[in-house]
Amino acid sequence: MTIKERFLKQQHAWMLGACYSRKHPDFHRYGGVDVSISPRWKDSVETFVNDMIDSLPRSLSERRMALRNPRRPFEPGNVEWVFASKHYGLRAPDGTRPDMMDARSRRA
Repeated sequence: MTIKERFLKQQHAWMLGACYSRKHPDFHRYGGVDVSISPRWKDSVETFVNDMIDSLPRSLSERRMALRNPRRPFEPGNVEWVFASKHYGLRAPDGTRPDMMDARSRRA
């Protein structure tokens, strides 16, 4: 198994957890706002790896997957690679993040 394949398998596991596991730290940004994964990728890590291997940047360090269109699921053509420092999860139409909205409601 190559480093790229291992990296993509880790990203697949992250994506599944973020969308479907309430215990995942990123669930409120993805599954909590009804983001899903296309059946093609949800059912097969090998298909995900084959679809994404050619789109990987040269440097994998500090990279995360992000959705291009948050109203669509994780699917081919709707995923891009961003630096982790630029990855904030999904944003509401007013530009706030779901975790920021939760913090505001706790203060009130």
